Amino acid sequence: MKKILVIQTRVGIGDMCVFLPCIHEIKKQHQDYKLYLLTQKRSCSKEFLKHDKSIDKILYIPKKNIFLLNIWLLNFFLKNKFKKCFIFHYGFRYFFLALISQIRLIYFYGFTKKNENIVDKSRSCIKKWLRKNNLKFKCKIPYRKNYSLKNKILIGIGGSGHKKKWSIENYIKVIELINNKRKFNYVLAGGKEEIKDAKKIQKILFKKKIKVESLCKKKISDTLDTLNRSLLYIGNDTGFMHLAASMDVKSYGLFGTTPVNYASYNKKIITITPRSKIKKEINYNSNMMNYITPYDVFRLIKKEFFLLSG
Repeated sequence: MKKILVIQTRVGIGDMCVFLPCIHEIKKQHQDYKLYLLTQKRSCSKEFLKHDKSIDKILYIPKKNIFLLNIWLLNFFLKNKFKKCFIFHYGFRYFFLALISQIRLIYFYGFTKKNENIVDKSRSCIKKWLRKNNLKFKCKIPYRKNYSLKNKILIGIGGSGHKKKWSIENYIKVIELINNKRKFNYVLAGGKEEIKDAKKIQKILFKKKIKVESLCKKKISDTLDTLNRSLLYIGNDTGFMHLAASMDVKSYGLFGTTPVNYASYNKKIITITPRSKIKKEINYNSNMMNYITPYDVFRLIKKEFFLLSG
C-alpha cells in the first residue's frame, strides 16, 4: 500500500492535540494510503493515540547528534518510499532530506520561521495543501469505550514551568466551593513533578471528608479511562487539559501565562483569564496566574455548567 508521512516536531501533548484535526483531514483525503506520523517522544503520541485508526504507525525522532540524525532520517525516508510528505513546521532539514529521497510531493511551511498563531497556520496550510476550503476540523481522540456514567471532575495541577501553575491553595478552595454545592469525585491530573503537591491536597481535603484521587504516578495511557469518565476539567494550561477536551470533556483552562489563542482549536476549552480590569494581553512573559481567584473560577462554572446551577 502507498504511504504518506506527517512530520510534527513540537514536543508537547497539547501541540499534538492542536495538529490532530489536521492529521485526520489528511487521512480522510488519502484513504488508500498508510499514514505514518513522525514526532517527538515527549508528545506521548503512542500512548494516547493507540486507538486512532487514522494513523497507521507512529515513530519518535531518535535522540542523535545532527549528523547521525540526518543519516537516520534519510534511511527512514528511502526505506519507506513515501509518496507524499506533510511537514508542520519551518526549516530546511526535513524538506531537503525528503527532496533527495525522491518523495514526489512535499508540503511544508517554508524555510524562515514566523511568529504566527499555530492553530490558524496549520489549518490554512491544510486547506491549501489539500485544495479544500470546507474542511471540518474535529478535535477528537478516539477511545475504545464510551461511558454514560460520568461523575469525575479533573483538577489539572500539572504544567511545564512554575509560572503556568495555579497555587494548590487555590485548587483546594475551588474543590471546597464545588463540594459545598454538589458532591463529586475529584481526580488530580499531573505528572511525577506534582506528586508532592497532590499528596498535600489529598491530606488537607481528607481532613474535610473530601476524597481525592491522583493520576500523578500513572502513565498517560493509564489515565485515558479516567479522562473518558470525566464530566469536567478545571486546571492549568497543560497536556491534560488538551487530552480531556479532545476526549469531549468540557475543560476550563486557566491562562495567566500562555496566550489564549493556543486553545482556539477546540471549542471544548473555555479559557479563564485574569479579571478584565487587568489591562494586559496574556503572553509567555506574563506572570498573572495569581490574578485568577477561586471565586472567579467557581462563578464561571456555576454559571455555565448546568450540574452546578440552582
